[in-house]
Amino acid sequence: MGRLIDPEKRAHAKRQRIERKERILEVARSTFSRLPYVEVTLDSIGQRADVDRGVASMYFRSKEELFLHVLREELADWYSALQAELDRADDHVSKSDLAKLLATSLSGRPALTRFLSFEAVVLEQNLDAMEAFRFQRWRLDRMVAIGSLLEQKVEGLEEGEGIRLLHRVQLVTAALQPAADPQGAATYEVGDPDFAVFKVDFETELEGLVAAILRAMTDRRN
Repeated sequence: MGRLIDPEKRAHAKRQRIERKERILEVARSTFSRLPYVEVTLDSIGQRADVDRGVASMYFRSKEELFLHVLREELADWYSALQAELDRADDHVSKSDLAKLLATSLSGRPALTRFLSFEAVVLEQNLDAMEAFRFQRWRLDRMVAIGSLLEQKVEGLEEGEGIRLLHRVQLVTAALQPAADPQGAATYEVGDPDFAVFKVDFETELEGLVAAILRAMTDRRN
């Protein structure tokens, strides 16, 4: 009978795998936050994470899969923080207070807002359909729970409108972020008074748009 694998060595190897994956995710989060999405590769992330060539692909089959994993972690953190804020709030939250809460919470998460602006492109790229489905299924389940809480806390929100609001907020965020924080050639208008109309204050604009979405939900029923 062959010698059994040393339990300590097996445990050590498992810890190493976990640490490598966490390091890859940490570097990926930083890299996607700083560089244009098209310039990032799985190999370049692996190199920055100081792992052997090809090791990153042992954990993630593509750059897109890795990106979705990072986006999921950022969304999970935001959803949890938002749920905690709503749990601490009074029984009734005004629409204006909710608009401010959502705008402030996202304004303080620049990595998440940037990643949301990449999402539509990523979902069209080198991504397995089941991987995309699992991501959206997870997101839907989280949003259903928070949407239900919104409907309990915010006067005037009816069944189904909480999750619809969360979805619209993320879509608006994806559109606003590149305008509020232009990168590369898009920075040509910064400081030029002729292009002042293009200047966007993310938090202010988002709060106003969320308030408008909430008003539109009410107006449709009147």
